[in-house]
Amino acid sequence: MKEFEHQNVAYNFPLEGYCQSLLAIVAILIVAHISLNYLDIRHDNIHWLIIELFHLDEENNIPTWFSSFMLANNAALLAVIAIKATAHRLHWHLLAIGFLILSIDEVAGIHESFNTVSEMNWTLVGAVLVADLFVIYIPFLRSLQPRIMFGYVLSGFIFVSGALIIEFFSRNIDSDSLTYVFATSAEEGMEMLGSLLFLFFNFTHLKQSQRSFVIDVG
Repeated sequence: MKEFEHQNVAYNFPLEGYCQSLLAIVAILIVAHISLNYLDIRHDNIHWLIIELFHLDEENNIPTWFSSFMLANNAALLAVIAIKATAHRLHWHLLAIGFLILSIDEVAGIHESFNTVSEMNWTLVGAVLVADLFVIYIPFLRSLQPRIMFGYVLSGFIFVSGALIIEFFSRNIDSDSLTYVFATSAEEGMEMLGSLLFLFFNFTHLKQSQRSFVIDVG
């Protein structure tokens, strides 16, 4: 039997094209959500199934699965970074696990179940958890290149602003109003944009640290 020699195959991932494609999908989903809900509120002639299929505040539809897909992308990429990391490996692993949980939660709606068993809004608990994690991760962030650190902080701020701040202030808005439509667009749109920006900087960090994606064959 012929033995294959161990070799490394380098593959340059089309980072900008991939992220631009995801950004285009985010824009399409936001426009579809606003347009369909606007037409339904003003004219009441849009089938409910079509609206729910693209509604950013509904579960088990196209925006939900897309958001889960991007979060899963981050989880997978963070796992690769963690394996290749020479420092703060535990921090990278915890981030990977965290984004995997977020990806599952996006589809399963685990955080929404919190409000059914507790009178406290889940966003308050989430805010405390995020603040604690930020303090814990300060040494980790300071160890990164300034551009990567800024990108991580910015993407985290955008994501948290949508997931916690806007959701908290929009919880009592009439769900049949245009105000609610725009509030959910801002909330879910910022979550998706934050996740996409974080993915971009994860790709950038891995590319800078490894120069290219290396696949071991043999």
